[in-house]
Amino acid sequence: MLFAEVPRVGGGYFIDFRARPSSYIGHTYIVYGRIDASGRLVETHYAGLIPFKQPWRGLFVPIEASVQQYIDDTRRTPNAIYRVRLTAEQYRAVARRVEYLRAQDRVWHAVFLNCNDFANQIAETLGMLHPPSTMPPPMWVGLFRLLNDR
Repeated sequence: MLFAEVPRVGGGYFIDFRARPSSYIGHTYIVYGRIDASGRLVETHYAGLIPFKQPWRGLFVPIEASVQQYIDDTRRTPNAIYRVRLTAEQYRAVARRVEYLRAQDRVWHAVFLNCNDFANQIAETLGMLHPPSTMPPPMWVGLFRLLNDR
């Protein structure tokens, strides 16, 4: 598993960019919230771009989607995780951006408007570099980590 460990100094805020297996090529999503001084999760929020009915159609044409927590994101084990510590201000910016994207009508397409595009929008909110959205999710998370770990 690709995992970047966060130094465990004091509590604070975090964001995970995660990838997990799914029916097709995989799924990228975020988990953000608070951690305590020992690095344990105290509060978590999940968000990702999720297609509505008949996701196989999204392989060919854009279909309706929404930004939300998907049950499989909490049940399936991620195969790539990149955790970043956040300041309180960065955490609030991520939360605002997620709510903004959640309130918009969204579409999903396997190549042109996918879950990596959602993660890219969150990365841009934090001023982070990001890879192209056309990569498989575990590769996206791995390259994302390489671009931002300095």
